[in-house]
Amino acid sequence: MSVFARSFPLTDLAKWDSQHPGNVVRSLFSRWAFSGVMATSEAPLRLGVRDGYVNFYVNGQSVAKLSCGRDGPKLSVHHAYVAGRRRSFPRDDAAFEQNYVPFDAKALADPTTATLINGWIETADSYASAEKRFVDDLASANPGIIDLEMGLPASDTPGSARVSPRMDIVIAQIIDGTSSIAFWEAKCANNPELRSSKEYEIHEDGFSGPKVLNQVRKYLDWMADGSRIQQVTEAYRTTAALLLEFHGLFGVGTNDRLDCISIWKALAEAKDPPIIVQPGVVVGNYWPEGYHEQIASARMRQAAESFARNGHREKLQRNGITVFEANAVGALLPHLQIAQVTA
Repeated sequence: MSVFARSFPLTDLAKWDSQHPGNVVRSLFSRWAFSGVMATSEAPLRLGVRDGYVNFYVNGQSVAKLSCGRDGPKLSVHHAYVAGRRRSFPRDDAAFEQNYVPFDAKALADPTTATLINGWIETADSYASAEKRFVDDLASANPGIIDLEMGLPASDTPGSARVSPRMDIVIAQIIDGTSSIAFWEAKCANNPELRSSKEYEIHEDGFSGPKVLNQVRKYLDWMADGSRIQQVTEAYRTTAALLLEFHGLFGVGTNDRLDCISIWKALAEAKDPPIIVQPGVVVGNYWPEGYHEQIASARMRQAAESFARNGHREKLQRNGITVFEANAVGALLPHLQIAQVTA
């Protein structure tokens, strides 16, 4: 069984960082926007801890992947970002055959490489969809968000589909002093995956009904398999501890009283924080700022109105889904308190 975990060789990175002032890694972390804080042009990046590496995101779009080994850190950046090929530019596949450009420890130690970072970020931002921008809006308002784009390993149970379930948001909740871990799938109101004229049913040849419900089912099936819940619990306790360490190493000059820091501490120190298995679905009813495809924002409002009027919200709720509609930037996710809670 593939194991879900979170890790990073932070001791190795800290040693390398101390030996190379002005390095690219420190420059990236100087742009870290903490959960619960609005991203700015000076600090536009969110951090996602993975198993052995971290991802940096701008408006929900991955910018770079950082790992660290015996030879020091390594950064992978998409070739389009390195080339400055914004989304609006004509695509020339022949000129961009390599998917990612690696930067080794020597390149990352060179302060001149750091001058490229803003260009990578600006180019990556041009690829950020409305839905990804919506997720970043939620991260700016909810200090408990500890992961974006959680990808679970595909099940290796015989007969199961080799599909990697995903959830957009992992959030640490503190209710009456107790930490818990909850999950949300984020959709803009105009996403057709929220809608169907049919009720949700599983058939031999697939399913009918809203696609988001089938997405949730695959995630729930994965969580029900063996020791998965314990794996997720340990992974996100580790995530919280690593976020604290990253802050200690790279967060000099930032506010130590940020709400996210106390939430990380509480989760890292929790012995057996419960997992709220049933995820919620958060629906964005507004047009996220900065999205470049100039489709009239009125269309999003119309989609939001039809979502409720035509019974799509109720259809999700009948299938046990908590639905929360966010009508503007700054929406606070409600605490999930579904009965299906497992320690």
